[in-house]
Amino acid sequence: MDNAQKIWDKLIAAGLTPAGAAGLLGNLQAESGLNPQNLQNTYEKKLGFTDTTYTAAVDNGTYTNFAYDGAGYGLAQWTYIARKAALLAFARAQGASIGDLDMQVDFLLQELQSLFRAVWDKLRTTSSVREASDCVLLQFERPANQSAENCARRAAIAQEFYDKFTGGTSMNYIMNAAAFCAQALDIARNYKTSYMLGPWGWPATDKMITRATTNGSNAQTNKQWLAKANAIKGKGFLFDCVGLIKGILWGWSGDLSRTYGGAGYACNGVPDYDAKKMIDCCREVSTDFSRIVPGEAVWMDGHIGIYVGGGVVVESTPKWQGGVQCSTLTNTAGSQKLPGTVGSRTWTKHGKLPWVDYTAAKENNEEDDDMTEAQIRKIVRDEFAKIEAARAALPVAPWAEEELATAVARGITDGKRPQATPTRQEAAIMVLRGMQHKE
Repeated sequence: MDNAQKIWDKLIAAGLTPAGAAGLLGNLQAESGLNPQNLQNTYEKKLGFTDTTYTAAVDNGTYTNFAYDGAGYGLAQWTYIARKAALLAFARAQGASIGDLDMQVDFLLQELQSLFRAVWDKLRTTSSVREASDCVLLQFERPANQSAENCARRAAIAQEFYDKFTGGTSMNYIMNAAAFCAQALDIARNYKTSYMLGPWGWPATDKMITRATTNGSNAQTNKQWLAKANAIKGKGFLFDCVGLIKGILWGWSGDLSRTYGGAGYACNGVPDYDAKKMIDCCREVSTDFSRIVPGEAVWMDGHIGIYVGGGVVVESTPKWQGGVQCSTLTNTAGSQKLPGTVGSRTWTKHGKLPWVDYTAAKENNEEDDDMTEAQIRKIVRDEFAKIEAARAALPVAPWAEEELATAVARGITDGKRPQATPTRQEAAIMVLRGMQHKE
């Protein structure tokens, strides 16, 4: 993984918006070429060091003037005495090299939160790459050249990073809130699922059920849900609460033939976080649910879910039916359980996930010019229709080829759209035809 990817992932995980991360990353590129050992070029000859020898001399203590030499150094080209001294102290406290990339990004984030709060707040809320880039240049880096031309140049670099890591306007890397909600609802309504700690959409096969109940710290606990997992063996998937969020963002597609149901692991810039770390990295975390929008994470101690709008949460839980299911958000909907939900909860807080784009996500409890409930539902329906169309285009899974061929031969089904969700009338007809051929 190159330095740009590593830095991007850490910035997104820290709660910066994609635009904010790109704006900061573009400035770091302009300052240091994303080389954490970069010594300001004009000081190499003056001090008699290269990037490598300067870093080594600071690390081993033979060079003791790091904070006072006036030379820019590292990703952000730290220059001023107090900031370089703080960087050195931070590195030594972590037992890391002064030129370590991860250490420098952690220090950078600490600086933003403690010394540059206005910049930090901007980078966690803005949807404009140019706004983020200008904010970093003018309020954080503050180079000698603050001309309009330099602002435009750095913004252009930032835009390149944004396009690289988000897929530009198509948002292939950052999932939009409507698609996120639609897939969560799709899993709750159309897939057989069972709750187990650890999985993020693992197929319920002998191998994966055994893995969940024999390996790792959760194995013994997971045995209490073994019966439900065995009941959907070969037909469903295993999720825990935060695994539902991670699975969707890691690319889960409901493929029973894939090890993780089509998902990757810790990919798309989304770390393998537990529920607490997941809510901690969210933006605009609040205990006031009056402004919650679809696609936000909802959290309570030890548990997390996805708010999908209309007072409904999709969560994976051992309660009620056990697995991924819809519940009523009592914080907004009251104590009356909503139709289509299996239970109700009062959650502690909510927040916007760093890897979800909420640009168009608005709830019906906002002002008159905001989106209506009908508009929100239409967005979710449209995204759900796209998922249904994609599933209908999938070929038959290898494990079902023989049985499907037999069903076609007996006139039970036409064999078309083998992985599409059947309507009730289609299911009824196939069941009756199957009973006629009962051996």
